Amino acid sequence: MTLFEYLAIAYSLVFSFSAMRLVGGLPHALDPDRRYWLHVCWVLIQLVGITGQFWVFWSYRDVEWTYPRFFLTLANPSLLYFNACTLVPEAPASVESWRTYYYSVRRKFFLAVMLYSLIIAADASVALQIPIDDPTRASQVILFVAGAVGASSGSPRVHAGLGALFAGFVFIAMFIVFAGPGPLAR
Repeated sequence: MTLFEYLAIAYSLVFSFSAMRLVGGLPHALDPDRRYWLHVCWVLIQLVGITGQFWVFWSYRDVEWTYPRFFLTLANPSLLYFNACTLVPEAPASVESWRTYYYSVRRKFFLAVMLYSLIIAADASVALQIPIDDPTRASQVILFVAGAVGASSGSPRVHAGLGALFAGFVFIAMFIVFAGPGPLAR
């Protein structure tokens, strides 16, 4: 077993916990009496994002690993897990209105999105040595700005726009950028 394969186990476990949390909450989030389309949209975006991030991990196969580099890289799925727990609480059956719930956690969710954008930017620089002027950095800036807008606004229209923006972004990323494993590999 290589060091990359060994470290990928930890990475995979955190992604698995995130996916299980989101999938486990889906039946409750889809309950017609409590459903809020935007919350369901974010749960699905998170699920697709988790699979995409796992796919990208192949880019790290030739990284010269150190503990700080591993710790920084593991922060990525850890933040996705944090957001999964934010979107789907431990007892999703107790949520009476997903709309009310979504707006009660939106600030925490989007502040974590902002932090996530900074972590992936730092990780891309440290682990993958991607230059700061690389075109892929635009997506990190968009993610940060969208997170700031989502954290600061309670407007349903703004949040609907963010949901549409992220859904489009994830769709484009999944079907163009992530066509092969490790799209960031040099």
